[in-house]
Amino acid sequence: MATEATIPTESTNESDSCVKVFESRLRPARTRQQILLDPSPVTTTLYKFPTLEPIQFVKYDAKFLHLPLRRDILHRAIVYEGNAHRLGRAKTKYRSEIVGSNKKLRPQKGTGRARLGDVSSPMLRGGAKAHGPKPRDFRTDLPKKIYDLAFRTALSYRYRQGQLIVIGEAIHPQHSKTRYMRQIMLLNKWGAPNGKTLFITMTRRNNLWCGLNMLGQHGRAMKVQDVDVKDLLETGRIVIEQHALEWLGERHGVSFPPRVKKSKKGKKGAVVEGESEAAAAVVEEGDAAAIAAVATASEAEAAVEALAAESSTEAEAEASPESDSQTASEVTSAPPTSSTTATAPAS
Repeated sequence: MATEATIPTESTNESDSCVKVFESRLRPARTRQQILLDPSPVTTTLYKFPTLEPIQFVKYDAKFLHLPLRRDILHRAIVYEGNAHRLGRAKTKYRSEIVGSNKKLRPQKGTGRARLGDVSSPMLRGGAKAHGPKPRDFRTDLPKKIYDLAFRTALSYRYRQGQLIVIGEAIHPQHSKTRYMRQIMLLNKWGAPNGKTLFITMTRRNNLWCGLNMLGQHGRAMKVQDVDVKDLLETGRIVIEQHALEWLGERHGVSFPPRVKKSKKGKKGAVVEGESEAAAAVVEEGDAAAIAAVATASEAEAAVEALAAESSTEAEAEASPESDSQTASEVTSAPPTSSTTATAPAS
C-alpha cells in the first residue's frame, strides 16, 4: 500500500493550497468502510492537449475515483466480458448430415478385416465427427451493480497510480501525421518504453485515429462507448476527455450535477442554457450534423411562433367585423352635430 509522502511547504498561501491539493492525491487508498463514513470528494486536474498544461481542478465523488482495489471484482468483470465476446460458432456434422450412401462398405465377416459401416463413420476420412462442437452461447450473467463497481474500481486504480490523465477539452491534434503524434508521445513520455497509451474520446477524432494508425505499439484510440474494464487495465496509462470520463461515471452508477454555461455571442459551439452535457460536448466539437440539428430545432420553434402569431391575427380579424358594425350603428343613430351646415333655399 502506498504511504503518505512528505512535501516541503512554503509560507505563501498559494503554495500551501497547492501542497494540500497534491497531498490529497498522495494519500493511501481508503477502505470501503472509510469511504462510506467519510465520502469526501477527490480532486482531479484537467489538462490541455497536447502540452498537458494544467487548466483547473475538478472534484469528483470518492465512490467514483477513490475506491479500494478489488481484484475479485475486476476478475469477475473481465471473465464476463471475455465470455460475452466468444462467438461459439464452431460446428461439425452429425452422421445424418454426411452426404453419401448408407450401404455397408464391406461384409461383416469373411474378409479378415475390421468391421466397417457406411461412409459416415467417424473412423473414415470425410466422415462425421464423434461428439464434435456445436454452436452455443458462452455468455454468463453478472449483476449490473458488480459490473458498475468493476468500472469504477478500474478507474480508481488508474487514478491512484497517477495513470489517469483527464483532458478538459476535446482531443484534437493539429495534424494527422504519424510523426506529429510520435513527437507528442515522446515529449510526454508516452508509448512503448513506458507502456502503451489508451486515448478515450467521445466521438471519433480523425486526426487522432490517423496519427495512431501506424503507432500500434505505442498507443491506440477508442470511443468511450466501446471501452471495457479490460481496456482500462491492459495499457500503461489512459488519456481521456472530461466528457468521456463523466459519461462513464453516469453510465456506471455515478450522478454529476448539471453544468449550465451561458451562451456567448460570436463564439462557435456556445452551450445554450438548459442543454444536456452530451449535446453540449458534440456542439463544442463542431460537429456539422449536431449544429444542423440545433439550427433545425430553432427554425421549428420560429415556425411555431409564427403560426401562433397568425392564429392570433386571424382571431382579431374575425372579431373586427362585429366591432365595425357596432361603430356604424352608433354613427347612424347619433344626432347631427353643430358642425353640419343647412343648405340655403333656392332663390
